[in-house]
Order: sequence, then C-alpha cells, then structure tokens
Amino acid sequence: MRLDSLNKEGCANSSLKPFVTPYARPHFAPDRPFDLVHIKIEVTPDFGERSIRGRAVLRLRAVADDQESIKLDASNLKVRSVSLKDKGLLLFNNLDGKLDVQLPGTVARGTELELEVEYEGRPVKGLYFRGPDKDYPDRPVQLWTQGEDEDSHYWFPCIDTPAQKTTSEVVAVVPSSFVAISNGKLVSVKEDVSQGTKTYHYSQDKPHSVYLISLVAGDFVELKEEVDGVPVLYYVPKGREEDARRSFSETPEMIRFYSERTGMPYPWDKYAQVTVNEFIFGGMENTSATTLTDLTLHDERAHLDFSSVPLVAHELAHMWFGDLVTCRYWKDAWLNEGFATFFEALYTEHSKGRDEYIYEIIRNQEAYLEELERYARPIVTNVFETPTEMFDKHLYEKASVVLHMLRSLLGEEAFWRGIRHYVKENAFGVVETSDLRKAFEASSGINLDAFFAQWLERPGHPEISATYETKADGQASLRLVQKQQEEAFSFRLKVKVQYSDEAETLYYDVTSKDQTFVVPLKRRPIFVSLDPEHELLKTMEFVRPREMMLQQLSKDAVPGRIQAAKALAKDGSMEAVEALKRTVLSDPFWGVQAEAAKALGEVGNDAAMRALTECMTVQHPKARRAVVAALGQFRREEAAEALIRLLEKGDPSYFVEAECLKSLGKTKSPKAFEVLQKALDRGSFQEVIRTGALEGLASLGDRRALPLVMERTKLGQHYKVRESATAALGKLGKDDKEVLARLEELLVDYWFRVRIAAANALVELKAADRVASIERAAHKELDGRVKRIFREAVIKLREGRPFDQELKRISEDLDRLKEENRLLKERLERLEASLKRKR
Repeated sequence: MRLDSLNKEGCANSSLKPFVTPYARPHFAPDRPFDLVHIKIEVTPDFGERSIRGRAVLRLRAVADDQESIKLDASNLKVRSVSLKDKGLLLFNNLDGKLDVQLPGTVARGTELELEVEYEGRPVKGLYFRGPDKDYPDRPVQLWTQGEDEDSHYWFPCIDTPAQKTTSEVVAVVPSSFVAISNGKLVSVKEDVSQGTKTYHYSQDKPHSVYLISLVAGDFVELKEEVDGVPVLYYVPKGREEDARRSFSETPEMIRFYSERTGMPYPWDKYAQVTVNEFIFGGMENTSATTLTDLTLHDERAHLDFSSVPLVAHELAHMWFGDLVTCRYWKDAWLNEGFATFFEALYTEHSKGRDEYIYEIIRNQEAYLEELERYARPIVTNVFETPTEMFDKHLYEKASVVLHMLRSLLGEEAFWRGIRHYVKENAFGVVETSDLRKAFEASSGINLDAFFAQWLERPGHPEISATYETKADGQASLRLVQKQQEEAFSFRLKVKVQYSDEAETLYYDVTSKDQTFVVPLKRRPIFVSLDPEHELLKTMEFVRPREMMLQQLSKDAVPGRIQAAKALAKDGSMEAVEALKRTVLSDPFWGVQAEAAKALGEVGNDAAMRALTECMTVQHPKARRAVVAALGQFRREEAAEALIRLLEKGDPSYFVEAECLKSLGKTKSPKAFEVLQKALDRGSFQEVIRTGALEGLASLGDRRALPLVMERTKLGQHYKVRESATAALGKLGKDDKEVLARLEELLVDYWFRVRIAAANALVELKAADRVASIERAAHKELDGRVKRIFREAVIKLREGRPFDQELKRISEDLDRLKEENRLLKERLERLEASLKRKR
C-alpha cells in the first residue's frame, strides 16, 4: 500500500502528471489453491476458419486444504468436456473467463490430480492467425501466439499468472508444408500423408511461466548453428536467409557474454528466433523460442545505420531475466524488462565500447523523459487498469538507468556478485523487488532501503539547476537547486575539476532542495564537469563561463561533451556555433556529433543554419541524420534547398533520406510539396521513405496533401504507412468532417497502432464532440496499450482547453520574441567582431 500512496502523493499538487486513471485499481497476485505442475497442450489449428481444436492435460497439486473445485482461466473457449484421470467426466461452469470444475470429493493438501479438458474456439487474443485477404493478397499464412501479460488462457485453459511456473508440452498439427516451433526440445515430427499434415511434439522439461508457452507455425526456412552445445536456430521466410544472417549473426557471442556475466550458463535446451508477420510487439521472449517481428530482417543498405542487435540482445537477456528468474506479479515487471533493457546496453558496451554504452544509457533516460509529457509513476506500483499499460518507458528505459546507477554505486565487483547471487538463488523461481535488494545488500554490505525507495517507489527525478562561480580568494562555489515541486532527492554528486595537466574528482552529498558547496581549487581549471560519467538520473542546467563550455566540448569524456553541446545551444554565440560545427565535423564519436548538430538546430540563427549545411556530408550516417533533422528547425529557403539537393543526389542511408523529408516539411518551403508528394511513391526498408514523406506533409500543413494522406489510411497500404497517414490527419484535418469521420472509423481498425494514431489525431484536432466514439472503442478494446491511449484521449478532450487560444497566442508571441532575440544576438556578435577589429 505504501507504493500506492507514494504514487498518488507524488503527482497530487505537483508538476508530475498522474499515471492513475479513474479506471485503475490496486492489483495483487491471485490466490493459487492449486499449483500447475505440468501441462500438455494438443492443438489443431484450422487456418481457413481461424479456429482451434484443443486438448489440455493438466497435472495439478493442491496447495490449500480441503478443496472441492478447481478454477482455471479460460476465455472465449468452448469447453466440450472435463474429465479427471481414473474418475471420468466432471461437472463444470465456463463463465466470465473462468472454468470452474467441480471435483468428485474434497481434496487434501498435497494431492495430485490430472485433468483433461477438450475444447475449441476462435481466439480473440493470445493466438493470432495471419493470411491473405482481398486487401493483402501476399500476406503469408501464419499462426503465432503472444501470452504476455495474461493472454495464454485465450488458447488453452491454465492458471494464467506469472507466478505459476510449470513444465509443458505442445503438440501441434499443421499443414505438411509448414514448420511449427514451440518451447524446449523437439521430441518428434510425424507426417500424415493422407491428411497432408505434420504433427510437431515439443517438450519443455524445465519450469517456466505459463505466459511464455508459445506456438508459431508457417512456411519458414531453418538456419542452424551451435554455441557450446546449445542449438541456435533462426526461422525466417524463404528467400530471407541472407537478411537473417545479417540480423542474427551476433547471437552466439551474446549467449557467451550473458552466460559469463550472470554466472549462469544458458539455461534452456535451445535458442530459436522466429520472425513473423504483423507481430504486435518488437519481440517476445518465449522460453527458448523468441518471436520477433519480421521487420527486423533488413537488407545491406539498411545495415548502414540499422541493426537487429538491440532487439536480439534484449530478447535473449530475457532468457535469464524474465524466463529463468520471473517477476511474481506485474508490479515488479521491471525485474524482467528493466533488466533486459540494461543488459541490452551491457552488450553494447561489450561489443562497441564504453562510449556507445554511456550514450545508450543517456538515450534511455531521454526516452523516459519524453514519457513524462504523458505521466509519471513509480517504477514499482500495483495501481493500474490492465497489466499491459505497465509496459512503458518507466519499466524499460528508466529502470535500465536505475540499474546503471546501482552499478556505479556498488562498484563492479559487488554489483556482479549481487547479480550472480540473485540469478543463482532464484533460478526457475519467481521474485519481487525485495529479492533483488537483498541480493545486492548481501554482495555489498550496503543498506539499499533508501535507494530502492527513492528510485523505484517514487515517481520523478531530481531537476537540477547548478551554478558555478569563482570567488575572490581563488576558490569556487557550486550551488545546486532542485527545481521539482516534490521533495528533494538525496544523492552523491561526482564533480570533475579539469586542469590543463590533470583532473581531480570531488564528491558532494546532496540532501536538500538548495545547497551551496565549496569547490577547492589548485589553480584555475579549464572546465568543471558535473556527473562526468552520467551516473545519476536527472535533468540539469549548469551555468558556467562560456570558455569552460568550449573547453569541455573538445576535451571532456562523452557525457561531458554532450553536456557542453546542450549548454552551448543556449549560449548561441558565434563562438558557440563555430565550436559546435567543428564538433559535428570532427568529434571521434558519432553520438557527440549528433548532439552537436541538434544543438545547432536549437541555436536557430542564420550562422547555425549555414554551419549545418556545411556538415551535411559528415561520414557517419547517424550523425548525418542528426544534421538533416536539425535543419528542420529553420523556416528558411536556404535550409529547404539544401535538403532538396540532398534528396536529388540521394544518400546511402534510407534513414537520412527519410529524415530529410521530415525536415523539408518543417521548413514550410513552397517547393516542399512537390518533392514530398513524389517521395510517396518510393518503397524502402520498413517504409521509412514513405512515412518520412507523410510526416513531412503533415508538418508542411498544405491542404493539397489531404487526399494523398486520406488515401494512404486505407487497407491495402503497408501498416507502417497507414499509421503515419492516420497521425498526419491530426495536423491536416482541422474542421474537416470527412477527416473526423475517417478517424472514427480507424478507432476500430484491425491494426493496433492505427487505432492509437486515430485517438491521438482526434486529440490533436481537439475533437471533443467525438469523445463518445472513443469511449465506445475503449469499451470494446482488447489491447491494454490501446485502451490506455483511449482513456488518456477521453480525459484530455473532456478537460478541454478553454485557454488553448490564449496558449496559442503566447506561443506565437514567444516565437516572435525568439526571432527578435536571434536578430539582436547576431547584431551584437557583429558589433563585438567589429570592435575587436578596430582594437
């Protein structure tokens, strides 16, 4: 309960937007009077009817005393019969997602029973059929399952909670041309030539959670290798073999790395990765048989600046964190997802070095900060409407940053002792956050109650305003003000004082909202860096002399160089522009180049724009992408013409061209429409060119784009294109009844991201008169992620914005003042330069 009160108090009368909606309530792990010891699922799918016939044999052990019935989870399944081994048929009720089976007598604790359930159904969740139709005649015939969070009971009766671990078997009858993939060892494949079918039998003999039981079937080709005796398998559509090798080549090294880091050799019988069409997540870590979106398969051109490694590393990490060691209930789901995101970054460090790792942690923090525009919540909380809405950037990215902080706090040896202790002690079991805390306390001797309470049970983060001043006595002061409305965070801040020939590290314990510290100096430093290794989750504005920022930009480590680039964006001087330009062109790390380019975009003056145009040939494609993205900050023909020239010439990277199209629309150039319209005809990896053009048209705001965009919301277009087109209607469809009607239709589209885009577009259009349509869609919605967006849309539209026009006026005034300020700065710069020449 303490976590819930923190969640509510953390957002009431504060700057943090609440996570809890009126539909949320506290959730707790359910009672389990019976333990599911083993389940055998025999399933025959009908691909034409999109239905299944099944038989589930469940071996259960009574945990509670004197049980007279067994309650199983089973939704949208027509149960034909339930029988008890050696006892015959049993009476049952199958209502409201529960299969209530009456036992022939009272069952004592410890008694084992074997139930057999015959059933059939057309699953609406949990198991998904894909195949061709009139709009998508080339869509492959496939079946795949998705059990997380609690959707397995939509295709077989079970005890559907993460705390339920069991061994399992899956026996699937599929067309003889298909391959079926499931958890564990392949026991047998039997072909029935007369029926044109094959029966695949898999056995998972080590316990895992029910939501991880998986089945995929389709026309796949198998690629195979081996790592330390473990079969490693890749299943992809025929003709994509080279793309598979390109996408999954680092899997063996990842297995070795994770085995070494955790102290636990890969714990399952095999590792398979299966790519499927229209998967509703990026990937799903089904035990020993991960399912991935086929969008991760990519060609050689995409490989310039796209990689499957982050996705593959994330899902593989789950084989230890999520599958081997599993959260007891969803309030602690960060123990699954936060760890997988953190280990994804650790593999980056292993394969690419420390700079790439730190930059990934920085970007994870930025992803979490973006979500604060919607809400803030504790990482650990049990108050939600559906478990799926917990799977957000707090659970993944913020949690990964907290683990990075913990690594920094404990040090390498104690941290990894704790990880290995945690994995070893909890293997094949379930855990809560307290189990991790105890493991780290045992490994380090440090009491972590305060750390876990502050960073996991409390929303938000410190928002720091720092000021450095040199005193008359040659020493310096550092004032730290925490600007968040909530109470102060407590933390130790590392400060690096860099001299010309050496650096000194100082530590300050911050415990209140406003503190000033003395910084002892040996002599005048060239710069001072706060949190130089990015070991603290925070936002920070740091006021110090320009010369220090310039020195830090060229001489500090990656986090400090990024800090300096962001600070120089606010400085905006000609010196700052020149330094940022040099950084874009010559910094040894692409991430710093990209941040410097972004800073030039934020400077916003003509000198910054010209600097960016001179950086458009920077070698690294991700840095080049940042340059063209920054040019979108300038509503000037010179910027538009530079972007058009790049598009006419072409770029080796799909993503640079796509970003170029987005930026071109933002310039509002009269030349942009024709270029963007033409780009709609260009196919590319993941449709990034078309979606970039649609985003550009949305930003351009030219009403001529409306019919082009409306056309691309229709079925038959790639779902990535339809998502972008639907989102674009939110910018182009103001006061257009046809657009509003189309968005209402799209609220019930088959593709979940189109439904999300439709709700967000209605909010952007301030379509308060369509609240009833969103509410009806929310009532029918089965996907918790979409339902959450619908709930937020209703709240935003009902709140209304009586001050919207005033805000718009203020925003316009602010833009005008920024422009006047830019011109004034340029005049001052020219005047200073003139005075220097006269001297």
